Amino acid sequence: MTHKEMSEIFAVMLLAYPNAEVFKGGIAKLGPTINLWVTCLPEIDFWTGQQAVVKLVRECKFPPTIAEFKEKAEKVQAEVRARIDQAWNYLKLDMDFGKTPEEAVARLSEGTDIRRVIETMGGPSRLIATGERTFGDGTVKTYEYYNYDGFKSAYETIIRQTSALNSGPRKAVGPGMKQIGGKT
Repeated sequence: MTHKEMSEIFAVMLLAYPNAEVFKGGIAKLGPTINLWVTCLPEIDFWTGQQAVVKLVRECKFPPTIAEFKEKAEKVQAEVRARIDQAWNYLKLDMDFGKTPEEAVARLSEGTDIRRVIETMGGPSRLIATGERTFGDGTVKTYEYYNYDGFKSAYETIIRQTSALNSGPRKAVGPGMKQIGGKT
């Protein structure tokens, strides 16, 4: 996570815990603390951090430590993996029993995440990939395998399109909308 991204995470914690000593002086004085968090949490990406901070704010009365934040982020990552694996196993079961990818997908309800993932991948045919193996004698054999990695990557993309903090582009202030401070 970058310093800018961690600053956004800290801004959320500042709002959630306004009386906490660690946040006295606002974001401007938190530079060294933010540096420490970025250094200690290199494996946590921004999206995972957003999900973790929202869960922590809901559950904790006091600001989290680095260890608590890391633990919650790891739980978020585990939940994402479990969701992907459950969807994959559901889909793969039909294929294990002899159905083609097209038949397995056809029985899924319209608008489900699994269907969106398969569309993102390029269609049901992309659930099966082809590989080649060269043996010591120079013989080349072609084989098919389940494309779990492609499914996982596409599913993560779908999941990450939603953000716990809704930190997409800001909407412009339009007629009748008030800015902070009451100006229109």
